[in-house]
Amino acid sequence: MLPKVKLLERLVESGVIAVIRRIPEDRIEQVADSLVRGGVTALEITVDSESAYASIATLSSRYQGRAIVGAGTVIDSESAVMAIKSGADFIFSPSLHQGVIRAALRYGKIAVPGVMTPTEMITAVEWGADLVKLFPAAALGVQYLQDVKAPFPHIPIIPTGGIDEHNVAAFIEAGAAAVGIGGKLLNRRAIAAGDFAAVEQTARTIVDAVRRARVDCGKSA
Repeated sequence: MLPKVKLLERLVESGVIAVIRRIPEDRIEQVADSLVRGGVTALEITVDSESAYASIATLSSRYQGRAIVGAGTVIDSESAVMAIKSGADFIFSPSLHQGVIRAALRYGKIAVPGVMTPTEMITAVEWGADLVKLFPAAALGVQYLQDVKAPFPHIPIIPTGGIDEHNVAAFIEAGAAAVGIGGKLLNRRAIAAGDFAAVEQTARTIVDAVRRARVDCGKSA
């Protein structure tokens, strides 16, 4: 089991957390394989998906050393504990729940609650969150992220919702630690057709865009 500091490094390593929601059970391993080949180092299985806990167990065992697996859409502590016992290394929520944060921290896992306002951000950190998920990111916009990073440069923020290859660089340049991407990363038509190469290519394109944006940020600094 990786120590938490290593889990945090792996979570943001590629800059992309893949949000895997309601993918057919018989295709989830092929989809996950494609994402990992494309450079994604963090796979989030939403607990509203069929057989979510079984998928977390399977994938967390499958990608040891290559990627970490966690749970998403977690809104109660019971679901958080079930996910962790299934092998989840991180817990994402769409909203702010103290019980979920406490459950993750109790087991030494990463807690990433969903927030929107500055008050929610600082409350999440005071409750022990490791990072925060800014949701819905596209609706709030890049400028919003940049504005809240000004008073909170110490809070790692992961924007999620509506991010794709066209706007991901802007979010990274505005200060995002990483981004969460679901539907824009997982083309359901391609998955239904068994075109996993397309999924891999999309992942690679977005991961490369993040890498370039990070390099540009370093140059501008």
